[in-house]
Amino acid sequence: MKQFLLTLMIITGLLQGVDAQSLRSNRFEEYTLSLGGGYTGLIDTYLSPLCYGGGHVALQSERFGQLTSKNGRWFAQSLFTLHGDYTVPRSGSGLTIGGMADYSYTYYYRPLHEEGWSLYAGSQGQLRMGGIYNLRNSNNPAQLKLGVNLAASVMGKYAFILWHTPMSVRLQADVPLLGFAFAPNYGQSYYEIFYLGQDENCVHVTALHNNLSLRTGFSYDVQFHSCTVRLSLLSDLYHWTLGNQQYRMFTHSLMLGYVSNLYHVLRDDEVKRYIPY
Repeated sequence: MKQFLLTLMIITGLLQGVDAQSLRSNRFEEYTLSLGGGYTGLIDTYLSPLCYGGGHVALQSERFGQLTSKNGRWFAQSLFTLHGDYTVPRSGSGLTIGGMADYSYTYYYRPLHEEGWSLYAGSQGQLRMGGIYNLRNSNNPAQLKLGVNLAASVMGKYAFILWHTPMSVRLQADVPLLGFAFAPNYGQSYYEIFYLGQDENCVHVTALHNNLSLRTGFSYDVQFHSCTVRLSLLSDLYHWTLGNQQYRMFTHSLMLGYVSNLYHVLRDDEVKRYIPY
């Protein structure tokens, strides 16, 4: 458990350091802040064998920018998502509330960029933390979620002009390949883990055989003069099989956001900005 927390802190520090370093160079940047909600489906056999369903609200912040390079083909994306959900079983005799925070940082290489089409592919680091609380349980009512992953990410974008209005559509998909996750064994209480120190086999190595997850996002941008509005459809699927138990969670979200496009030029300690398209 201590080794897992140390690894989590190191990876978080590295991601923040890389993110801060990428901000010191001349480059194009795109900032997006989105708010929305949707449907959540949940099965966590540590808390209950029942399938729960309900709604959630979500807040997402994205920063996408071009890195300094001679060919201009390298990009970076910083994505943070925060959402809270409430779910009930089909019988209606229970309730769970939960919250989750996801952070990812991606290095992209753009092999294609012509006639409005752009294609990106890269590697991604993911951090995921949160929890679930079942109001019906008196023993072990909560479940902690912690995980770090190395993922593969692809993204395609098409920019066009319709009715004299600049528009663009984008599709992104992320698949975790290898990582670590915290998950108690079936019947193991958090009292035993944190107070008695019986934390053996609580940290698991994850790969495609026990962590079959997928995150997709489709967005549609419309530019009105200097203002760009984004409409997004996001889907997240998590399927963990760890510690003789299963955790399945899927969310579908409709998001509305505001996009700010900037271009930073560092010259004599002065930053000049303009909105490109």
